[in-house]
Formats: sequence, structure tokens, C-alpha cells
Amino acid sequence: MTNTQVACVAPTGCVLGEGPLWSPSEGVLWWIDIKRAKLHRYNPKTGNTRRMDLPIRASVLALCNGDLLLAGDREVGLYDPETEAYERKVALSAEGPGIRTNDGGLAPDGAFWVGVMHDAEKHVAGRFYRIGPDFSVSLVNAPRVMVTNLAQFSSDGRTFYTSDSVEQEILAYDHDPETGRLSDRRVFATTTALGGYPDGGAMDVEGALWVCLWDAGRLVRYRPDGRIDRQVELPVSRPTSCTFGGPDLTTLYITSARIGIDGEALMAQSMAGGLFALDVEVPGHRQRSFGVS
Repeated sequence: MTNTQVACVAPTGCVLGEGPLWSPSEGVLWWIDIKRAKLHRYNPKTGNTRRMDLPIRASVLALCNGDLLLAGDREVGLYDPETEAYERKVALSAEGPGIRTNDGGLAPDGAFWVGVMHDAEKHVAGRFYRIGPDFSVSLVNAPRVMVTNLAQFSSDGRTFYTSDSVEQEILAYDHDPETGRLSDRRVFATTTALGGYPDGGAMDVEGALWVCLWDAGRLVRYRPDGRIDRQVELPVSRPTSCTFGGPDLTTLYITSARIGIDGEALMAQSMAGGLFALDVEVPGHRQRSFGVS
């Protein structure tokens, strides 16, 4: 029987934990503390964690030929966890100061989609860049939002899910796998009634979308038609993102943040900023690799 209990597997106390990534070849979970520029690794077989310093404030990760592809600050580069060497590959143009990368993910054609935003959330600067397998850079044709969160593609690659977090809307677009262009922007779901803001998420093999709700302390599973199928209460109020891992991809790993939580509120959720795990019945998709369609 599936364990429906959420467990804190790594009490790392991240200020802003993000970007969870399962590495099937290593059998480990990677994630980031954006504000501290730290890379974390969790090995579920041993329960051990490791922390490394990063040269940039990375916010999202992808697999790339044994290395990690990092997007952070205003750039994208390759990081070797063994040697801790970093090579910048792409500099992202940005309009005005205070712009940094946020969420992102790999498209069906192997391109890396990276969202940027204004770090202080004062300007509507959120947009996506497409980093091609040859490290070419182009802008994704989607309207700007305040905070770019969520970057998931449907199983057939023809729907792209993202969010306008400040407006509490999960958005869906038609996606052309041949050209990468988006069309038919629509509201897939709203989270106002749930009291939270849509952050990162993950797609399972049934086409359902799991989304973390910031400030609502819960995970929500949405069916392909936008209806809520399941809600999971979490022991922290600010979950940030999730990904499927484990040998059969039936463990949801959930990152969280403690930024903006102080005093008694923080005492009440001492595991805030930790990494959590939840066993589920429906597995996720195998992780894509950069440049591989």
C-alpha cells in the first residue's frame, strides 16, 4: 500500500529551496537553495546529504551528459559535481537591474526553457528563454508575468503549463513541438479559493499535474481537465516545487522555503526549508536530458 504520509527526508533549512531534479543514473536527488547559492544532494539509499557552494545563484537544474546544467542569475552553464568546476555557456539578456532566473524545465525537443523574473517582485519582468541544444538563445512567445513559476509539458508535448503566481492562476498553452511556439493562452486552474500561490510542479504518466501551493502548505493534483483530484497537506506553509524520483518514479520529492517566515510561525514549522518525500501510486515521467528529444 502507498504511504500517504509526507516525511522530511533532509532537514536542510533552505532559505529558498528550489529546482528538485532526480538523477536516475546516480539514484540521488539534487536541489538548490537559491538565496545561499548552494547545491544539495540527497541519497535515499543511505539518507546522506551533501552540500556544495555554487558560483551563481542557480534556480533550476537539468541533466546534461553526466553534468548538471544550471540556470542562475543571468546565465546558463555546466557544473561538474565531481570536480565542482563550472563553465558558463550562455549569458541571458535582461532588461534593467534585479533580474534573475527562476523556474524552468526541459522541452520535448531537449531545449532548456528558463524563466526570469525581477528578484524583488517590483516589476512585471517574468518571461521564458529557450536555450537550444546548440546553446542558441531565443525568447518564448508568451506574455510577461510577475513571477515565472512552473514549466511542464504534457506527455504528448502539445500542452505547456506555467503559472502567473501573483494572479494565482495556472496557465495552459498549446505548444507546437516542431517550432516551440505557444498559442491559445488559457487559465487551466485558479488557486484563490485554496489560499495559496501556484509554484513549481511535476507531471505524472496519467497527464495529471501536481502543483505546490506557496502559503497554502499543500500539494494539489490536477486532472487534465483542470479538476482537482487530490490535495495533500504539508507540514510547512511554503512548498516550492516537486519532482518524481526513486527507481520506479513513484516518490514525489518536495522542496520548501523558510524565507519570510519568522518568530512563532517558524517555530511552528521547524522543518521549513527542508526536503520532503511522498509515495504516490501513479509514477512520473523519466527525466529528460538536455539536447535529447
